[in-house]
Amino acid sequence: MLTLCLALLFFTPSQVLAQTTAVTQLDALVQQWLALEQQQHQLQQDWQLRKQSLQQGISLLQAEQKQLQQVLERNSKQHDAVDEKRAALLAQQQQLELQQQQGGRQISALLQQVRVMQPQLPPPLQHIWQQELASLPDNADASVQLQRSLFLLTKLAEFQQRLSLDEMTLETADGKPVRVKQLYLGASQAWFSSADGSYSGLGYPGSTGWSWQFDSSVDGSEVLQAIAILEKRAQAELISLPMQLSAEAAPSARKETTP
Repeated sequence: MLTLCLALLFFTPSQVLAQTTAVTQLDALVQQWLALEQQQHQLQQDWQLRKQSLQQGISLLQAEQKQLQQVLERNSKQHDAVDEKRAALLAQQQQLELQQQQGGRQISALLQQVRVMQPQLPPPLQHIWQQELASLPDNADASVQLQRSLFLLTKLAEFQQRLSLDEMTLETADGKPVRVKQLYLGASQAWFSSADGSYSGLGYPGSTGWSWQFDSSVDGSEVLQAIAILEKRAQAELISLPMQLSAEAAPSARKETTP
């Protein structure tokens, strides 16, 4: 104890002050180091929290990116499907337009055939043909042309399947007008007779049109009897009438003059 006290007595005031200053500086450095350690620890904690937040954000962005990619893929597939459907519809439309054009040409050809047939038809049908074709507009569309053509062909088919009656005035070889009744067997054969049976003959289609031929071999009374049976003014019985198969076989064919 005496030795320590003696030792302290040997320190000068300047030495004591210097030692105090060094202790103070050392303490300050320690405090700074502790503060830095604390800041570093705080920064690490903040970084961990920030890192977790960033990782969560990245996970959310990745999930959103995946969803967007799926949406884009679905949209791409839907777009491709729409394009394919549009292409298919366009091809179908072009095919329908082509078929419509072809159909229009076929209908026009059919109508032309109907027009060509008109002169070769029996006069009652010619009259119907003339009225229907005359009322058909030049710019009629294909559907109207088809409807009119089918109507006329239906009339021809009906006429072809039955016996028909008509009446008109014919001219004899010497130009005498004679009123006659006519009996049509379909659209290819007819017989006629005047009311007293004195004038009789045949009717048939030819290359230049329907023709009438006065023929004394045709029994006018037989024609009138057949007409009476068809009109139900007489009882049914067998009637024999000659047939004329073509106009070329009839050198004295005459056409009608007055319906």
